[in-house]
Amino acid sequence: MSLHLDDLLKQCTVKLIVPGVGMGTGFFVAPGYILTCEHVVRGIDEAVKVQVRYQQNGAFAEATLVRAFAGCDVAVLSFEPPVDDLPCVWIDVDEPEIDSQLYAFGYPDNLANGRPVTVRVQGTTDDVPPYLDFKLGNIKPGMSGAALLNLTTGKVCGLLKYSVDEFGLLGGGGIRAAEIVARLSAYLPEVLEAQRRFHQQDDLWRGAQPMHPVPENLPQNVARAFVGRETALDDLHERLQQATSVAITAIQGMGGIGKTELALQYADRYRDLYPAGLCWLPARDLDVGTELVNFAKGQLGLTPPEDVDLANQVRHCWLHWPQTCPVDSTLIVYDDVTDYQKIEPYLPPRNSQQRFKVLITTRQQHLAATVQDFEIKLLSPEASLKLMRAIVGKDRIEAELATAQALCDWVGYLPLGLELISHYLKTKPDWSLTKLQGRLEKNRLVAKALQAKSGITAKLGVIEAFELSWQTLGDDAQQLACWLSLFALAPIPWQLAAAPVGKDEQDDLEDARDDQLVKLSLVQRVAPETYQLHQLVREFCLAKLAERDNGDELKQAYCQLMVGISAQMPQTPTQDLIVQMTPVMPHIEAAATTWQDALGDGENELLWPFVALARFYEGQGAYAQAEPWWLACVKATQQRFGKEHPAVATSLNNLAGLYESQGRYEAAEPLYQDALALRKRLLGEEHPDVATSLNNLAFLYQSQGRYEAAEPLYQDALALRKRLLGEEHPDVATSLNNLAGLYRSQGRYEAAEPLYQDALALRKRLLGE
Repeated sequence: MSLHLDDLLKQCTVKLIVPGVGMGTGFFVAPGYILTCEHVVRGIDEAVKVQVRYQQNGAFAEATLVRAFAGCDVAVLSFEPPVDDLPCVWIDVDEPEIDSQLYAFGYPDNLANGRPVTVRVQGTTDDVPPYLDFKLGNIKPGMSGAALLNLTTGKVCGLLKYSVDEFGLLGGGGIRAAEIVARLSAYLPEVLEAQRRFHQQDDLWRGAQPMHPVPENLPQNVARAFVGRETALDDLHERLQQATSVAITAIQGMGGIGKTELALQYADRYRDLYPAGLCWLPARDLDVGTELVNFAKGQLGLTPPEDVDLANQVRHCWLHWPQTCPVDSTLIVYDDVTDYQKIEPYLPPRNSQQRFKVLITTRQQHLAATVQDFEIKLLSPEASLKLMRAIVGKDRIEAELATAQALCDWVGYLPLGLELISHYLKTKPDWSLTKLQGRLEKNRLVAKALQAKSGITAKLGVIEAFELSWQTLGDDAQQLACWLSLFALAPIPWQLAAAPVGKDEQDDLEDARDDQLVKLSLVQRVAPETYQLHQLVREFCLAKLAERDNGDELKQAYCQLMVGISAQMPQTPTQDLIVQMTPVMPHIEAAATTWQDALGDGENELLWPFVALARFYEGQGAYAQAEPWWLACVKATQQRFGKEHPAVATSLNNLAGLYESQGRYEAAEPLYQDALALRKRLLGEEHPDVATSLNNLAFLYQSQGRYEAAEPLYQDALALRKRLLGEEHPDVATSLNNLAGLYRSQGRYEAAEPLYQDALALRKRLLGE
């Protein structure tokens, strides 16, 4: 009985264990001879025994090095065949054509039973001598030295040399048969003669049947640049192989995170493990039952009965699916599932004894109790840069590395965003990365760089990808998403987000969050009672906010919430309060910056977010971080109210107070003076705020030792407070205390004592003992 070519190649392949070097693959090139890569046996000599493992026989034979050709990475080993009927490969020096499929079987380091791999030829390299250059294929360490079977000619056209791992590209390289034969002809002609004689007497290769093509309908646009997911691919494969019944695993994550690409990469890399079929079923737009029946008819030659309903036609397909291996022979992918109940009737039966593995991609978390979740994350910063280098070119990225890092951050390390902007840059060879960054900042999500492109797996741009999820939301969830987009790009304490809602509505709000936004991965739960939007999702929701009739009302409600929280920040916050307020501060900052126009016109409404932010940093002694907020407060009040307004005087006074705390008296003095003059003009000479300004300026002079300048100001402040507030008021006690402190600093103790006594007595009367 004749063998199939893939079975024949496997029978010619051995695993090599080289003492002190490692493991690799080799194959019988002639009776008593094994061919492998020189780097597999590098450093050994004729005295070293290489263990040959064959057909699971670990003690099959021992081989010795005959000759190594370092220049083309080829080595020949000899051994004594323990049996007489070992096959040998048939070598063909004709070079494979571009896009030819080559098949190999090798022994990766972590797979004792070996595994097959299929690659496609995309040309030759510029090396001397040139190597065959492959695309696609998942070549693992340990497969070096495996024979390359040309599926067009049915003969061996070379051997595997290396895999491509920089940037995570698929493919690798191989040594051409012409180079191998040239070396053997010059230095070991007896090996070629032994092979010629063998194939004159043996007709296994001549009579071998072609490999069965794997029935498949995978999308053709597999991304060549695929980085940052190697561990995910390995984990996914392990998950599928561990199942004891039909394995149903759902790759889950937000739109654009690369679920479809991961499933496609998995199917393509491990296609040789699923010889009975790779069936890809688009679940969002098509009826998967009909598509599965069509696959069975077109790819498998099945003829389901037409006089039964669709469910029974599908059942017929499962029962009669061709089986080439006893287990793990078919992979079914349901891509972009939005409703599990719609695909559940068309899943393989549970009693299929591992003949089927099922992959689902979905935006929904916890799709069903019988489905294992396999969540994928955003790419790391390092992997994001690798992806850009692989698509755009290493030199271009390295020339503007800081900008490239900023672009990765701008798209939030979302694979879809990274792939779109990278392919856009590739079409714009004269553009700098800085120019693209400017366009993105200007046009946001509607930028051309974020729109769909041909030739990549994703068929949608960023907006379209998110729109698919958006359309499934109820109005309550849409409004909640818009509300959350007002918060800063930072974790959002749920208690803060839900603060405007009454207790009776809390449950409904949480249902909209959990059952819709979190379930569809539009909102991420990043910690207990803490949630966050991805930045591109936030951009999308902000665009939706602009379309809502109540968009301005939501902005105003957000600002009112932040003003109320800001007003709780005292002039000198405790450390406990600082810790408590830390998660809230980014969202107060959003009110002060992004949504400043929505802050109310009341003086305190505009001032409070800036005041809270500045006091928050001052309370930690972080004056350099506090100063920009006091400056921004001055600018904001001047822009909103004009330069002649009490709020401007207050903001000038606050900024002066910061400078005074730092000992920057020369910077503080003119601000205190301007605040005093402004308050006098706007409020008149007789106003409590004028007294405050007099007191502050006096304290500044006292700190400088300018006692003569400070005294009349303290006296004026005291007199003004008595007139405006009466003799019995806490502010009067403060003025008495301050004036006494001045006299004490001067050594005028007799003048200071009665003022301290009066202040003490007044405070006891007003505030209690």
